[in-house]
Amino acid sequence: MLYRQYYLSPIGRLCLVASDQALYGVWLEGQKHFQAGIKEEELVDTSNSILKKTKHWLEAYFKGDNPSPDILPLADRGTDFQQKVWSVLGEIPYGRTISYGQISQQISCKSAQAVGTAVGKNPWLILIPCHRVLPSSGHIGNYAAGEDAKRFLLHLEGIRFDNP
Repeated sequence: MLYRQYYLSPIGRLCLVASDQALYGVWLEGQKHFQAGIKEEELVDTSNSILKKTKHWLEAYFKGDNPSPDILPLADRGTDFQQKVWSVLGEIPYGRTISYGQISQQISCKSAQAVGTAVGKNPWLILIPCHRVLPSSGHIGNYAAGEDAKRFLLHLEGIRFDNP
């Protein structure tokens, strides 16, 4: 059984999904890959302990704290390649950014585009900080939850993007 709750954040309504053992995802309503791989009939709209911890984590993050996502057990999701990319995302320090090319070098992948695709499918928005990944051009780049959300999250962490 999977439990679903919503959290009203400064970037919009977030959908949180968890089992009794692990967090399956955090998505902004309407984002690309929303609830990917999860069927509506699998969901029960109620809370559990993991969803409560996730909400507390999000409250702390949006207050400007830097809570550790290690307190939340994440479900085993994605392909081996996606998991490699997502592991690198989890290591990007708060308030810092990395390029798609740097990630591809770290995991010995010749395609920054493949890395970008995996980054875009990260099911744990904000917790696994895909918003901290930028194109090598230095521009803000794409984000599954939209450029405004990415810009907000980066600003919250002290990273400024005033260019278009």
